[in-house]
Amino acid sequence: MILRELYNAYLHKGSLLSTFAFFALALFCVSLTMGPNETLLRQTAPGLIWILAILTIFFSTPLLLKKEAQCGLLDEILLHPSLTSTYLLSKVTAEYIFIGLPLALMSFIFSPLFTLSSGETLALLLTLLIGFPALSALGILGSLLTLNTQGGGLLLSLIILPLALPLLIFGLSVMEITRLGLDSFPSFCLLMGSSLFLLILSITAGSWALPFAAER
Repeated sequence: MILRELYNAYLHKGSLLSTFAFFALALFCVSLTMGPNETLLRQTAPGLIWILAILTIFFSTPLLLKKEAQCGLLDEILLHPSLTSTYLLSKVTAEYIFIGLPLALMSFIFSPLFTLSSGETLALLLTLLIGFPALSALGILGSLLTLNTQGGGLLLSLIILPLALPLLIFGLSVMEITRLGLDSFPSFCLLMGSSLFLLILSITAGSWALPFAAER
């Protein structure tokens, strides 16, 4: 099933390219507007990159899921209820490979624009890699909850964005501790624990929401 989800994600490569273009342009424009103040760039870069990553995933995931719903894929999954959680985990894995990893790599590439040190750049990359599975799962959950509603993007923001706050807080905590030269391992543990908890919560709630999303 993971291979099928990877293939489905590949079929929507046009939407993925638009997602990457938006993320890259947003990072570039933000770096320009900040000016040459290196201290300001270093302090604001982690938060800006994390917020852009969250918004990019949350607004790209519903488009991919809506196309699959229109093709009848959700109805096919419901014929085999035991595959619901497997389907959601496979989708999280596919999005992590096709969206999460490229966005993390782009953040790594654009980090010199924000004058981040090598240690800060590595910490930023690790925090994004840890947080992206949970963000993807939250995006899928929000997409299922708002699939058949008008103004789904606004509802998705109101429902799901608060759940992503622990990832944002602990991710920025890692970056701040790394910038100060202190031991960031406890913050990394909190980030990993939050990511795992949100992943399990989203998969469980997504399995419940899938039948309602398939109703049209």
